[in-house]
Amino acid sequence: MLIRNFFVATLVAVATFVGLALSAFATDDPQVLAAVVANNDALDTTLTEKVETILRTDVGLVGSKIRVSSKSAVVTVAGTVPDEHALRRALDLASSVRGVREVRNGMEVDAQK
Repeated sequence: MLIRNFFVATLVAVATFVGLALSAFATDDPQVLAAVVANNDALDTTLTEKVETILRTDVGLVGSKIRVSSKSAVVTVAGTVPDEHALRRALDLASSVRGVREVRNGMEVDAQK
Protein backbone atom coordinates (compact mmCIF):
# COMPACT_ATOMS: atom_id res chain seq x y z
CA MET A 1 0.00 0.00 0.00
CA LEU A 2 2.82 2.38 0.88
CA ILE A 3 4.60 1.63 -2.40
CA ARG A 4 1.38 2.25 -4.33
CA ASN A 5 0.85 5.64 -2.65
CA PHE A 6 4.46 6.57 -3.34
CA PHE A 7 4.07 5.56 -6.99
CA VAL A 8 0.90 7.65 -7.37
CA ALA A 9 2.53 10.67 -5.71
CA THR A 10 5.57 10.33 -7.98
CA LEU A 11 3.37 10.05 -11.04
CA VAL A 12 1.45 13.20 -10.08
CA ALA A 13 4.68 15.11 -9.45
CA VAL A 14 6.15 14.05 -12.81
CA ALA A 15 2.94 15.02 -14.64
CA THR A 16 2.96 18.42 -12.94
CA PHE A 17 6.56 19.14 -13.85
CA VAL A 18 6.06 17.99 -17.44
CA GLY A 19 3.01 20.27 -17.71
CA LEU A 20 4.98 23.21 -16.36
CA ALA A 21 7.83 22.52 -18.75
CA LEU A 22 5.46 22.33 -21.72
CA SER A 23 3.71 25.57 -20.78
CA ALA A 24 7.06 27.32 -20.35
CA PHE A 25 8.15 26.00 -23.73
CA ALA A 26 4.91 27.12 -25.39
CA THR A 27 5.14 30.66 -24.04
CA ASP A 28 8.71 31.08 -25.30
CA ASP A 29 7.37 31.17 -28.86
CA PRO A 30 6.07 34.70 -29.67
CA GLN A 31 3.47 33.33 -32.11
CA VAL A 32 2.06 30.96 -29.51
CA LEU A 33 2.02 33.73 -26.92
CA ALA A 34 0.21 36.08 -29.34
CA ALA A 35 -2.35 33.37 -30.10
CA VAL A 36 -2.96 32.76 -26.39
CA VAL A 37 -3.43 36.49 -25.74
CA ALA A 38 -5.80 36.83 -28.72
CA ASN A 39 -7.78 33.82 -27.52
CA ASN A 40 -8.06 35.29 -24.01
CA ASP A 41 -9.27 38.60 -25.46
CA ALA A 42 -11.91 36.78 -27.51
CA LEU A 43 -13.03 34.79 -24.46
CA ASP A 44 -13.25 37.97 -22.37
CA THR A 45 -15.31 39.68 -25.08
CA THR A 46 -17.69 36.72 -25.23
CA LEU A 47 -17.93 36.59 -21.45
CA THR A 48 -18.67 40.32 -21.26
CA GLU A 49 -21.44 39.96 -23.85
CA LYS A 50 -23.01 37.02 -22.00
CA VAL A 51 -23.04 38.86 -18.68
CA GLU A 52 -24.39 42.06 -20.27
CA THR A 53 -27.18 40.10 -21.95
CA ILE A 54 -28.28 38.34 -18.78
CA LEU A 55 -28.24 41.61 -16.81
CA ARG A 56 -30.10 43.64 -19.43
CA THR A 57 -32.85 41.04 -19.83
CA ASP A 58 -33.53 40.57 -16.12
CA VAL A 59 -36.80 42.13 -14.96
CA GLY A 60 -35.40 42.77 -11.47
CA LEU A 61 -32.78 45.14 -12.86
CA VAL A 62 -35.10 47.52 -14.72
CA GLY A 63 -33.87 51.08 -14.23
CA SER A 64 -30.28 50.03 -13.68
CA LYS A 65 -27.41 51.51 -15.66
CA ILE A 66 -24.84 48.74 -15.66
CA ARG A 67 -21.50 48.43 -17.46
CA VAL A 68 -19.62 45.15 -17.68
CA SER A 69 -15.97 44.47 -18.41
CA SER A 70 -13.83 41.37 -18.06
CA LYS A 71 -10.16 40.52 -17.97
CA SER A 72 -8.90 36.95 -17.63
CA ALA A 73 -12.43 35.74 -16.71
CA VAL A 74 -12.66 38.27 -13.87
CA VAL A 75 -15.85 40.25 -14.49
CA THR A 76 -16.32 43.78 -13.18
CA VAL A 77 -19.90 45.03 -12.94
CA ALA A 78 -20.14 48.81 -12.56
CA GLY A 79 -22.83 51.48 -12.76
CA THR A 80 -25.90 52.38 -10.74
CA VAL A 81 -28.82 50.31 -9.52
CA PRO A 82 -32.06 51.46 -7.86
CA ASP A 83 -31.66 49.51 -4.60
CA GLU A 84 -29.59 47.01 -2.62
CA HIS A 85 -31.66 44.07 -3.86
CA ALA A 86 -30.88 44.94 -7.48
CA LEU A 87 -27.17 45.21 -6.63
CA ARG A 88 -27.13 41.73 -5.09
CA ARG A 89 -29.22 40.38 -7.98
CA ALA A 90 -26.77 41.73 -10.56
CA LEU A 91 -23.78 40.21 -8.77
CA ASP A 92 -25.53 36.84 -8.41
CA LEU A 93 -26.51 36.79 -12.08
CA ALA A 94 -23.02 37.75 -13.21
CA SER A 95 -21.43 35.02 -11.09
CA SER A 96 -23.85 32.43 -12.50
CA VAL A 97 -22.50 32.80 -16.04
CA ARG A 98 -20.36 29.86 -17.02
CA GLY A 99 -16.70 30.80 -17.35
CA VAL A 100 -16.72 33.62 -14.79
CA ARG A 101 -13.94 33.07 -12.23
CA GLU A 102 -14.64 36.11 -10.08
CA VAL A 103 -17.07 39.04 -9.98
CA ARG A 104 -15.95 42.46 -8.77
CA ASN A 105 -18.48 45.03 -7.67
CA GLY A 106 -18.16 48.57 -8.98
CA MET A 107 -21.88 49.40 -8.63
CA GLU A 108 -23.53 52.01 -6.50
CA VAL A 109 -27.08 52.31 -5.24
CA ASP A 110 -28.77 55.41 -6.69
CA ALA A 111 -30.10 57.18 -3.59
CA GLN A 112 -32.28 59.56 -5.62
CA LYS A 113 -34.76 56.88 -6.65
